Amino acid sequence: MRRVTLQDVAADAGVSRAAASMVVRGTGRLSDQTRERVRQSMEKLGYIYNRNAASLRSNRSWTLGFIVTDFSNPYFSAIALAFEKAASSAGYMTLISNTFDEPEHQDALVTTMLESPVAGLAYVPALGAASVDLPIPTLALTRPAAGERPALSSDAHAAGAMAAEHLAGVHGFRRIAYLGGAAPALPTRERIAGVRAVLARYPDAALAAVVHGQTSIDGGARLAEELLQSGSEFDAVICHSDVIAYGVLRALHDAGLGLGRIGVIGFDSLAASEVFIPSITSVSVGTADLGRLAAEWLIRAVDDATTDPPLPLTPFLDVRESCGCTAPDGRPIPGTA
Repeated sequence: MRRVTLQDVAADAGVSRAAASMVVRGTGRLSDQTRERVRQSMEKLGYIYNRNAASLRSNRSWTLGFIVTDFSNPYFSAIALAFEKAASSAGYMTLISNTFDEPEHQDALVTTMLESPVAGLAYVPALGAASVDLPIPTLALTRPAAGERPALSSDAHAAGAMAAEHLAGVHGFRRIAYLGGAAPALPTRERIAGVRAVLARYPDAALAAVVHGQTSIDGGARLAEELLQSGSEFDAVICHSDVIAYGVLRALHDAGLGLGRIGVIGFDSLAASEVFIPSITSVSVGTADLGRLAAEWLIRAVDDATTDPPLPLTPFLDVRESCGCTAPDGRPIPGTA
């Protein structure tokens, strides 16, 4: 359905576009009869500046909803920016909010989104929340509940296996710890399963420890301290996100375990990871791609309810310094995909 323009209103009312614009803005010298005729055309065609009122009249919203758990996580911020850019290029505004990983807050936000109204909703499910069943196109992102569809996420098992294979197969690390991530979250469980599957192929390798915790720099530092204090022997760490890796590397540095002593790999390949010292080797699916694809899928679904579910994104490894990789001359290997 094409969006009603001011020119459409003017043509319907039999006036110039300039005259219709004067009515919208409340300016100009027009007769009461002309103003009323334009208003009737606006009412009939569904044109109005107020988006909520326009939605009620035309039965079409030009707003998409986007809900994540916490925008202080740069991973979600990067996805949101790409989502909003893609939505804007298609003529949509984006209504954005956080659940703080609280199911009750998610329920309230979803209700508000429907009342706004939004034409479609992309969201990162809060842990423990029930599956969302809405009368509008809805897309779960990054960590959908088991079996929930449609959803857009990466192959978490393959991502975990990729990180473990690089550490064990390329560098020869044999006692690898996994730090971060919420224990109940499906991506966390699948990544760890991927790590275990790879390590099982190396007779002398083992998952030395699994420590779940908050996805933040401070959370990463605390997780590393907990690992160090546990007495577990480890020679490499897989971090649930690059943000956790930042804190882990600082804690390892403070403990005298600098670059070359402990291999570290993160997830998400955030922009800051390239300039972090050491730069972070990271498994990624491309945050910009994820946000863009989510918006494009929702927009297609708004126009066609039979849109097929999106395919899982394929992870790739950005190789940098933190895993121990260096070029022959000693310089860090540039990121590769």
